[in-house]
Amino acid sequence: MIPLELLALLAALGAGVFGSLAGIGGGLIIVPLLSVGLGVPLHNAIAVSLLGVIAISTSASANYLDAGLVSRRIGLTLLVATTLGGIIGGFVAGLVDARFLAALFGVVMIAVALRMLFGSEPAEPETIDDPEGLEFDATYIEPRTGKAVAYRVRNFGVGSVISVFAGILSGLLGIGGGVINVPTMTSLMGVPIRVATTTSTYMLGATAVASAVLYFSRGEVEPALAGAVVVGSVLGGRVGSRLQHVLPQRALTLLFVGVAAFFAFEMLLRAIGGAA
Repeated sequence: MIPLELLALLAALGAGVFGSLAGIGGGLIIVPLLSVGLGVPLHNAIAVSLLGVIAISTSASANYLDAGLVSRRIGLTLLVATTLGGIIGGFVAGLVDARFLAALFGVVMIAVALRMLFGSEPAEPETIDDPEGLEFDATYIEPRTGKAVAYRVRNFGVGSVISVFAGILSGLLGIGGGVINVPTMTSLMGVPIRVATTTSTYMLGATAVASAVLYFSRGEVEPALAGAVVVGSVLGGRVGSRLQHVLPQRALTLLFVGVAAFFAFEMLLRAIGGAA
């Protein structure tokens, strides 16, 4: 028989590629594969998944930062909110009805997928009258064309509140907050999908650390399994970060929508079947 650790490493490798491309961390793949596919208890799968999310974020973010695709200002601002949510989520894990949470999250993901697929494009950047405000203009160099793309970031207050919720879900389910943060940045804050996915990946590590510490304190991290997941996640994160530069923005949007739809379906099935 194939050792559990090897299977976990392969699963984390694929999750790392996928998660770093879409800016969602990979936990939504690691958790179901470990818990459903490999029979790992759910709380242990979540704890190990958080370590994988940290590894993906760390390995992929270096390439994104070097390429100038990460908005540090957005990431560091929203990181305060997501980290707070991650602490809350890790603390209340096991105290909330898992089926209700799975059903709620499934509904949210369906709405997110539809909004990203059929929502309107962000408005053209505008001149900012108040230089002291949180709204600002920014640019990045699109790697496929070499052209500078200007965009305006807005609605920071609402985005920060939503990021707290993203952090809570990350701590509860070990999935990383990108499934909420990416569409929040693109649909609400006017951030291009490429910047949103790379900035989300940049944020994921700190958010996951805040929750993982609490899982460690409860003894829910299995060292051998965690080691395999971390190694696979690091390798996958590096591969995904390099592929990100060559994919068109529409492909990134469709990739995220597909992931969100899959995750929504899987969560609703868990809620109905009582296996969440």
